[in-house]
Amino acid sequence: MNDKAEKVYAGAFFELCLEEASDALGDILAELDALNGIFSENPDFVKLLGTPTVPVDEKLGMVKEIISDGSISELTGNLLCVLTERGRMGCFGGIVKQFRILYNEHFKIAEITVTSSSPLSEQTRDKIMAKMSEVTGKTVSIKEKVDPSLIGGIVIDYGSTRYDGSVRTRLNGLKKELGGVIA
Repeated sequence: MNDKAEKVYAGAFFELCLEEASDALGDILAELDALNGIFSENPDFVKLLGTPTVPVDEKLGMVKEIISDGSISELTGNLLCVLTERGRMGCFGGIVKQFRILYNEHFKIAEITVTSSSPLSEQTRDKIMAKMSEVTGKTVSIKEKVDPSLIGGIVIDYGSTRYDGSVRTRLNGLKKELGGVIA
């Protein structure tokens, strides 16, 4: 939506959380992720909160209903209210993404995505974590994906870097080489 606004809000919110509840940063990130999932499933609600014809008091009332059950922290509730008041609820997903980046930087966590043709064994997962921790110098968090079309091997995505050791890629490379020789 608006990258600059998302970074500014996420940065300010992260700094506030560091000051007010540094021991609960993981819980706050989990709340943000859960809310982001809910808002993604209910885009009409977010759209309603951004509608200029709906009075701000009504919008805040709807947000406060979400907050009132006590399942989210006061800090996260206040963020929702500020975003609603300023018409920035459409930026929520981007704010969560930026907050996660700041969280990972603060705790020196490298988030990697490992795609394999079948689920990883515990031993393979541990080896990947150890190697990527060595490469990045950070604690590694793995998100796993299964893609049977890889045939075998794995693909590791870290930031904008991709390590592709899949059989599919090797076969495609061989196909290109052979095609160049035959043609």
